[in-house]
This record gives sequence, C-alpha cells and structure tokens, in this order.
Amino acid sequence: MIIPNGTIEVKQKTCGGIDPETGYARRSSDVVWSDPIPCQTLTTSASYSVLIDEQPFDGEQVRLKDSQGKVIGEFSIIQIEPLDAVCEIRIWI
Repeated sequence: MIIPNGTIEVKQKTCGGIDPETGYARRSSDVVWSDPIPCQTLTTSASYSVLIDEQPFDGEQVRLKDSQGKVIGEFSIIQIEPLDAVCEIRIWI
C-alpha cells in the first residue's frame, strides 16, 4: 500500500477522430491526459521514483502533480518496475 502524496497522469496521443465534448474533428497531434493515478513520489538526485498501486500501466510520458494539484512537471518514463511482493509498481522518471 502506498502513501499518496501526489498524482500522475499518463500522456496519451490521439489519432484524430471526433472530440466527444465539442463534436469537432480532433487533430492527430492533440494530447489527452489519463485520469489521475494516486502515487507516492520520492525525489532522487536527478529523477523521481514514483510508486503506484499495482494496476495495468503503459505509457511513455507522465505529468506529475503534488497533493495540492500543482504540476511538478512532465517527464519521460525511464523504467517501469513491478514490485510483486508489495503489489506496487515503481516508475522511474
């Protein structure tokens, strides 16, 4: 079980189509962020180690926010490490 101190959102690139909210065509370069995932962040010297509860997870970039919702930054994922013994996933960004 993690001790949440923020959230991450996975960057999802769209393939065009129709925006369900506006009804207008969406450019293929539009970016959509996933729903927030509660996480526990640990700062290292040049990166972040992010822990989330075990769940299906796939992505190349994430947006990290603190517990007040302030954006810390957008980061590329370096490594995804399943921690089976504690049912968590460590994401290195």
